[in-house]
Amino acid sequence: MLKFKKLKSLTILFFLVLVLVVYQGSSNEKVYAASPYVNNIYTDKARYNPNDKVTIYADLSNTSGISFSGALYMEITHNETSVYKASQSITLDNGQNATKSFQWTAPTTDFQGYMVKIYTGSGDYKTGAIDVSSNWTKFPRYGYIPSFDSSITQSDVTKQINTLARDYNINAFQFYDWMWRHEVPIKKSDGVNPDASWTDLFNRNISYNTIQNYINAVHNNNGKAMAYMMSYAARESYTDYGVNPSWGLFQDKSHQNQLNVNFNNGKYLWLFAPSNSSWQNYIGNAYKDVINTAGFDGIQMDQMGQRDSIYDYNGNAFNLGTSFSSLINSVKSQLQSNNSSKSYVDFNIVDGTTNGWALDDVSKNSNTDFNFSEIWWKSNNYNDIRNYVEQLRNNSNKKAAVLAAYMNYNENLGPRYEAEDASFNGVDIATNHTGFSGSGFLQNFAQQGDYVQFTVSANETMNYPLVFQYGDNSDNATRTIYIDGNKVGQVQFYPQGTWDKFVYDAYMNTTLTKGSHTIKVSYDSGDTGSINLDSLTLGEFDENSIRLADAAFEASGATHIELGAGLDDAIMLPHEYYPNTSKVMTGALKNSMKQNYKFITAYENLLFDPSISYGDQGNQYININGEKISGNGTNGSIWHMTRMTKDYDILHLINLSNETDSQWRNSTNAPIVKNNLNVKYYVPTDATISNVYLASPDLNEGTSTALSFTTGTDSVGKYLSFTVPTLNYWDMIYIKRDLTAPANNQYEAENAIKTNITTNTNHVGYTGTGFVDGFAEQGDEITMEVNVGTAGNHTLNFRYGNNTGSEATRHVFVDGSYVGILHMPNLSNWDTWGNASLNINLSAGVHTICMYYDATDSSGINLDNLTVK
Repeated sequence: MLKFKKLKSLTILFFLVLVLVVYQGSSNEKVYAASPYVNNIYTDKARYNPNDKVTIYADLSNTSGISFSGALYMEITHNETSVYKASQSITLDNGQNATKSFQWTAPTTDFQGYMVKIYTGSGDYKTGAIDVSSNWTKFPRYGYIPSFDSSITQSDVTKQINTLARDYNINAFQFYDWMWRHEVPIKKSDGVNPDASWTDLFNRNISYNTIQNYINAVHNNNGKAMAYMMSYAARESYTDYGVNPSWGLFQDKSHQNQLNVNFNNGKYLWLFAPSNSSWQNYIGNAYKDVINTAGFDGIQMDQMGQRDSIYDYNGNAFNLGTSFSSLINSVKSQLQSNNSSKSYVDFNIVDGTTNGWALDDVSKNSNTDFNFSEIWWKSNNYNDIRNYVEQLRNNSNKKAAVLAAYMNYNENLGPRYEAEDASFNGVDIATNHTGFSGSGFLQNFAQQGDYVQFTVSANETMNYPLVFQYGDNSDNATRTIYIDGNKVGQVQFYPQGTWDKFVYDAYMNTTLTKGSHTIKVSYDSGDTGSINLDSLTLGEFDENSIRLADAAFEASGATHIELGAGLDDAIMLPHEYYPNTSKVMTGALKNSMKQNYKFITAYENLLFDPSISYGDQGNQYININGEKISGNGTNGSIWHMTRMTKDYDILHLINLSNETDSQWRNSTNAPIVKNNLNVKYYVPTDATISNVYLASPDLNEGTSTALSFTTGTDSVGKYLSFTVPTLNYWDMIYIKRDLTAPANNQYEAENAIKTNITTNTNHVGYTGTGFVDGFAEQGDEITMEVNVGTAGNHTLNFRYGNNTGSEATRHVFVDGSYVGILHMPNLSNWDTWGNASLNINLSAGVHTICMYYDATDSSGINLDNLTVK
């Protein structure tokens, strides 16, 4: 304890501040305070090959009031291990800004993530991340580009891509709706050279030069450019471009009604049979032109979702859900023959869910480079996503997974201003139609000269979407928008077929400076139609739900395509139509996303590596004193997920303590921050524990902190005890351990993690120090971790005792997935031991084997050991 005697108050204050700055956090880890000198660090590329030169930049400033002279330090770590240190002398005058750089040669080891920390030793530091991977599809961090207008300058493009690559570590970009036609992507009026521009399906201007500028900017950051393409669709009048209707898909056996998507603007997409070889060759040639002419690196293949009871041209029933792999593999082969270095392919598994439509065909049978899946309404809660990601990756030999999951969908979020509280002319307040917000809405907004004027307050300077909630039962309507008296544009309102429906799909984007503004919605001479106006929202994403959803996706083993190139800064994806910008990130959310992407890049090997095995969803591994926990993402709990690698047990804690509904896409409350969580974590008796570490995107710039721990044994098994200092949204605890396979790969049951069962030695013939006894009731369970040296088919042989008079059964789970029922016939007495086995395929590495007494199982057993053959 510090004691002060007769010290002046100012001296005491200075000393306390010094103690807090230098020694906050655990006693064995120096935790730095907010940076007085180092403001930001970034690298010159989004990804590096082994042995590449890596340049790391640090933006510095001095606002301390005095000059600074000293050392600038850099340290690079892989997980908990320091791999490189350097320093240089710097001088910063008061008020001076400067950028300093370090160089590092990436190691020869491929597919590794690193964290880099730069600091001055004055109690400050910032961190960044480095991905050393020769192939970006091993750890994809996928962004998107939604607009290709000629007004986007080359300097705009460079700034946008540099921001996403360097501040958010995005290493590949989906170019969305850039093409002229879906079957003829690049318009060539002379048959040879690309036109300077064209219009897309929705009449947007597409500049070929802008596309080229984006591709070049992506390549300059060592990223990859993926061309979004529909995989089996052609536009109206497709026969003019060499597409034959005999390749099509139809609603009837006589090929009179071809499957199509009508966009209600005179534009259609007509669908074709993915397995038709003529279509495969046609669209393969279109894809090759995309690569050869524009310089894209690969194709992002999309589809239109489930279609049943359909036919090919000849009237044969057609199973669309099992036909995609044929197309994908044909396309992949064609692209590889064309240019193997530009042959990346992924395919959208629409409406992704466990055992979902087309899942097995695409994930098991197709030669994609990674999994891509759009999530709609069949995987709504946190655990749905976790289960789906695990199945998706297991199906595909642990290929990387990217989720297109649209956050805060169907929510009108942000500061809201009710129309009935605004100033207005020519309209009146009403309540006679349902669905409005606030105390009413404004009706009879139908004549020239009518207007509604809102006074809003912008919390920060940025580009805001002005989102109007309205009703319209007439024709398409328009209104002119004025900001602070200046005309800025026109907004379109769409008929809903009833006045008893209020929607919020009318919006426009405009930059507002911080502070108060007037926004006038006016019926000018060029406007049309009648509307009811309900409210104006400055559309924003909900930070709490974004951070919790990303934690759920990433801890489960998938990344999230969510960040795109905006005119002013990075934007976030709110909608399946990627150019939609009806919600924006606040400055606080942008900072959180930077921390998140830095974290998942630095720790990619602990989050996404193919060698990671999955634990099950039971609570047998963990106890947190005084806290509600769950293994299945229950709202109001701390959600735990366990993963294993050869060297680590990995425990994810996601704070759902204040979550309202367990629905990942919905806005929610901020978590209740948990401090000093006393955790008991169970490990195999065979495991030798060396260290426990904590890392989080929410703490200490993502750096790893060593946690003190003790070991012990109780009726459940061997455990570690440690204290988690803080859980905000998501903490990752990774436990360094050695799990050596025992002699003859024989794992003793008494050393397992035991749930509601005991051990005993009262029957002869057992191996080891005893056996598991009382394994006789529903919910009883044993969990083992096994270390498999060679991938392939293995036999799980369980040595058991059973003298109950009938066959005993147990459900067996491997890495959290059900693999079969173990049948154990009755034996002559309890001193006789029998063997029961299951055959499964295991990859090399650590796996969890769980034997569980399910509701459909029967009879008590003793369990002696498990041998993995």
